[in-house]
Amino acid sequence: MSIFVLLSIWSLFIGPADSVRTFLYYGFIAFFLGCGSAIYHICRWSLIKRVFVHYIATLVTVYPLLLIITYDPVMFTTDFANSFIIFNIIQVLAPSIAHSLSEILTISGSKYV
Repeated sequence: MSIFVLLSIWSLFIGPADSVRTFLYYGFIAFFLGCGSAIYHICRWSLIKRVFVHYIATLVTVYPLLLIITYDPVMFTTDFANSFIIFNIIQVLAPSIAHSLSEILTISGSKYV
């Protein structure tokens, strides 16, 4: 995250403002997703509760940034609906795949879990 911030500040003085904003937005997205992954380390919560809290956290932090990155005033209404559907599909698929891989590695006795 700090690398993105340093590159963004450096690009602010050297490069165009659009590339700086892109660095900052993607840096914030990486930061929020990294912080959100800490939710999965709360062992006393059930998996369903962890997934739900992570979903709400990303909906509040990451989803608005994704809307800002692709903001176009003419297409905002349709983009909002389409991006919300895609966001929800990814929010279902990503934890499902990660949990499935974790279960497979646990069953196979891998030392990496």
